Amino acid sequence: MKFEDIKFDNITIEKSVKTSFNIKLNNNTIDFWTPILYVPFGLEQKYNNYFLNLELKDDNKYVELFQYFIETFESKLIELLNIPKEQFNSQLRYTDNNQLLYTKVYEYYKKIITNVKTKGGENMNLFNIDKDCDVCVNLMVDKLWFINNMYYYKFKLKDIIVQ
Repeated sequence: MKFEDIKFDNITIEKSVKTSFNIKLNNNTIDFWTPILYVPFGLEQKYNNYFLNLELKDDNKYVELFQYFIETFESKLIELLNIPKEQFNSQLRYTDNNQLLYTKVYEYYKKIITNVKTKGGENMNLFNIDKDCDVCVNLMVDKLWFINNMYYYKFKLKDIIVQ
């Protein structure tokens, strides 16, 4: 699905297990393709998980629209939770130059599920993604978690296409 096709009025939050919530669009998991984004640092490992920070460069109107989409999406979650903005952990980080979107490699019982391909459709090893490259990714919205009086969620990388 293209991110611009998502209707915010159709997003719901449902209680799941313990202190978690499912984020749904028309009762389905939310996933969408991003525009081409820049990888400034390459793959990072933290807390036994892998992360890929994606830079949203301001020199592209489609990327600016995507940033607005993420901001609006997070505002919708805050509205649905009926909480102050300060109680919500955004996945966007604002820097002096551009914004970074935090994403997490999709794993299931320590098995990496994220598919990685080249622009030509050839399979590629996730660990061969270098810094300073461009990617288009299919993001899945993970659960919301309530921990230490804060709400957290992640974007998981379902697919990565290295440009």
